[in-house]
Amino acid sequence: MRTIILDTYGLVNILLDEWRKRRCRGEVIIGEETRIDLSKTVRATYVMSLKDMEKIKLWIVKQCKRKNQPQPVHLSPYVLTCSFIWVCYVRAQTQVGAFGNEKYCSLEDNPLYFGFIAGGLTRLNYSIPPTYVGNCVGFGRPEARLNELIGEDGIIVAANLIGNKIKELDRAMFMRADKWISDWEELIGSELHLIAVGSPKLDLYNTDFGWGRAEKIEEISIDSMRAISLTESRDMEGGIEIGLTLPKPNMDAFNSRFYNLLSSLQ
Repeated sequence: MRTIILDTYGLVNILLDEWRKRRCRGEVIIGEETRIDLSKTVRATYVMSLKDMEKIKLWIVKQCKRKNQPQPVHLSPYVLTCSFIWVCYVRAQTQVGAFGNEKYCSLEDNPLYFGFIAGGLTRLNYSIPPTYVGNCVGFGRPEARLNELIGEDGIIVAANLIGNKIKELDRAMFMRADKWISDWEELIGSELHLIAVGSPKLDLYNTDFGWGRAEKIEEISIDSMRAISLTESRDMEGGIEIGLTLPKPNMDAFNSRFYNLLSSLQ
């Protein structure tokens, strides 16, 4: 089954060599789980409706026309949702109290990363037999500066970065795959990053293992990561559920940013 995915970039040898080097150094696992006192955190699920996504999209288009600048090349529901959440997350985390002044100043000089996994089977330039049961995913890591995301056009900046990275993966899924390990290591080691896990395309709520339809889907791994989970909405057609775990003060800040920013888009 492994030969079905063509290794045109020689990635097997490159990645195995990297793995061997890390094994010798005792660094097979990249990044440690964030040490979080779960008793001080809260979990929340936000829902982005199609109406919300359309509102964000229309605001982006209107803002780009007003400033006579190109529109983002890819404004899918995924891009719109991730862009909006990334901006809300960064603005909430950098709010007074979330970081000290010294850390805040260092954030201004360092890149802020957004990491996501992209399905690979539909991005290959050849067909895969329906009997293939293996995995094939790609990795995207857009980066921005703090002032870009907290500025007036933060959502547009985020949409451009995420959308362009998705289009890059569409054109050549494995072109930068030899850098994925080092890119992931840099992301995990950064002070302020956000990772999106899951996908609203998986249709998990309609997966029935014999117990009936799921009442609620939650991604446990985000408790120990700076991550959000994405899945399709259970009750809202076309909507996306966003799962998030944060300390209570940070969640309050995110909640305020989320609803205030959404209502301010005109």
